[in-house]
Amino acid sequence: MKLKAVAASTNKSSQGFLEHKRKKTWIDNKSGCHCFMLYASDDNIEVAKLSHVCWLDVRGKFKISDLSPGIVYQVAYVVKLTKGASGWELPITLRLSLPGEEVQDRQVSLLEKPRGEWIELNVGNFLTDGRQTREVCFDIYQHGGHWKNGLIIKGAILRPKDNLTP
Repeated sequence: MKLKAVAASTNKSSQGFLEHKRKKTWIDNKSGCHCFMLYASDDNIEVAKLSHVCWLDVRGKFKISDLSPGIVYQVAYVVKLTKGASGWELPITLRLSLPGEEVQDRQVSLLEKPRGEWIELNVGNFLTDGRQTREVCFDIYQHGGHWKNGLIIKGAILRPKDNLTP
């Protein structure tokens, strides 16, 4: 299981990588299903903050076999826009890629999102199969466009669709 963020400027080809080494695991009291929070960083801060980037690419993946079988799971990124966040005029794309090459894409505008508070960006939903040994992949990206800043990524959450609190 892994969460990786890549951000690069157009001036140079530097890339920053955040490899996931922290997770929170719990059993949902209501459904009895496994839930997971994948943090964006393995340090004490537990967040990744984007500052002055032209393109954004955040990728996560998770073994389906670690989830409860026969359950519809939701994947969401937990993010915050700072009060001074800018450059988000174009929508970002949220992508959920499932084994068998099924892909769910949706676009979300961050202009309308509140500033200074944690929000969830729903990537998509999928049904687990107890026999599935492959991975579900989930991304946030926006390639090209304006210079952007002020997006803080706490991590990604995987939980049963009806469970709304981590």
